[in-house]
Amino acid sequence: MGFLTKSGFEQAAAFMKHKARRLEKGLFEYEFESGPFHAVLAELKTYQNDDGGFGNGLEPDLRCPESSALATTRGLEILQIGEPSELRTEMILNTLDFLEDTYQPELKGWDMIPKEAENYPRAVWWNYGVFRDHWGNPNADILAFLIDYRSVFKFASLNPLIDHAMEYLLNQCDLSEMHELFCYLHLAERLDSEQGSKIADKLEQFLDRCVDSRTGERTGYVANPLQVVHSPASPYYKKYAEVIPAELDLLVHQQADDGSWEPNWTWHQFEKEWVEARREWQGVLTLQALRTLRNFNRIED
Repeated sequence: MGFLTKSGFEQAAAFMKHKARRLEKGLFEYEFESGPFHAVLAELKTYQNDDGGFGNGLEPDLRCPESSALATTRGLEILQIGEPSELRTEMILNTLDFLEDTYQPELKGWDMIPKEAENYPRAVWWNYGVFRDHWGNPNADILAFLIDYRSVFKFASLNPLIDHAMEYLLNQCDLSEMHELFCYLHLAERLDSEQGSKIADKLEQFLDRCVDSRTGERTGYVANPLQVVHSPASPYYKKYAEVIPAELDLLVHQQADDGSWEPNWTWHQFEKEWVEARREWQGVLTLQALRTLRNFNRIED
């Protein structure tokens, strides 16, 4: 069984403190060093636009300043981490206002990115209209957040959209796109037991088609078990329990010499800007790796 050694953790910590974005640096210090969450909020606020949505490169592969559903879901993920505060509540409500304002009834959902994205450096796959054939990304993810906050924010179309999300998964989804899978897993954890039971078999099929459990043999941009099992408490831990130890060993082994974990993709365009985005991704992925290793007690005391 492989552990992240003390020196390995120290290398990762040094990377987070000196080379990661200030946002990920703040998150690292909050989660691993009892740092203040208000520092995270202050930095996250710089990515939030006046319309309440997030943009400005919060998603490193998309550099446009305009708000997008893609970046906004990233912002909500971070806002859910910390303890309650007046600023956190204000940022959440402004974000939910943005989602209400940008909802498109004809799509029964949201555009992933704005048209303006094509005017800025980005990964080759981030063109306007992307993922229109995979409705669940980002719509199932957004619905999960709207369910989380429905006691303080009333979105009129919420229940009809939940029904649509279930119908789409059961009858239209081709179960091939891993990010759509992640969005549905996020939503499924928030459905009631009756709703969850209706889509349980379909989610199992989705997992079987998108998650590659061949530790050390995967090639290309595919999902691995640790992307759906974040801790022993994860709903699908038992499904992947036999391969999780090897996956954790591999994760430890993948740490780079500079202490980071690196992206296994490239933009295929805008090479100059990709250099900066790649470094930002190193911070994001290193924080994710450290969280996973912590959750499975794979960091040396």
